[in-house]
Amino acid sequence: KIIRSRKQIAQGDDKYCFLIMQMQGRAVLSQRNNEAFLEPGDMALIDSGYPSEFTYDGFMRQISLHIPRETLESCLPYRRIEAARTISGVSGMGAVIRDFLASTYNEAAGIGEQDYPAVREALLNFLSATLRGYEPERVLGLKGQQLIHIRKIIEQNLTDPGLSPVMVAKMSGISTRQLHRLFKGDGVSFGAWVRKRRLCEARRQLANKHFSDHSIIQIAFHWGFNDAAHFSRSFRQEFGLSPRQYRIAL
Repeated sequence: KIIRSRKQIAQGDDKYCFLIMQMQGRAVLSQRNNEAFLEPGDMALIDSGYPSEFTYDGFMRQISLHIPRETLESCLPYRRIEAARTISGVSGMGAVIRDFLASTYNEAAGIGEQDYPAVREALLNFLSATLRGYEPERVLGLKGQQLIHIRKIIEQNLTDPGLSPVMVAKMSGISTRQLHRLFKGDGVSFGAWVRKRRLCEARRQLANKHFSDHSIIQIAFHWGFNDAAHFSRSFRQEFGLSPRQYRIAL
């Protein structure tokens, strides 16, 4: 059994999520009153910012992938990540990401540094698609429920250049002031959240070969941006590269 205590968290880095994939043996991962029972091929997320407990049944082998929490949250419609929930690797997107992780692990020695951005982007795409099917079961209070509902509305209208606090508040049945208060309570403004989601989706298309015939401006405008220079600056600030540099790197 391995226990990560609050004291250890205070002494370490609490800005990551760990994606655990069970390769051999069995394990139970516990965090925040959740328990993930892992058989070979199953996966679960653990948040480094909270105490956790790992219990193993004899010999076992796992792959552990460290993902910056902010990176993972920015690519999900629901910012709240439900840790220690079993993601089955038997079928669906769970099976896709299981095979991707296993093959990447086995072929790691042959993957060149120039390929790292493409591997990273593919992993985030697979993982975010997988987690979209795991909407949080428990939300703390009415405000949390309202925020998830609001973010669903944002996701449904993310490509609309007219997306605004007034529009979303009206569709949510609350005042604009209440809307801003909900986002402020979660540590991010409405505008920052929308911009980050749009940038993440634009980045996803820039990395997708099926959109290789789409210009950067076309992709930017599709995701609600109406100024190419502003999109390029925002993209660089968020990801450290211009859209063109990012596309070339892939």
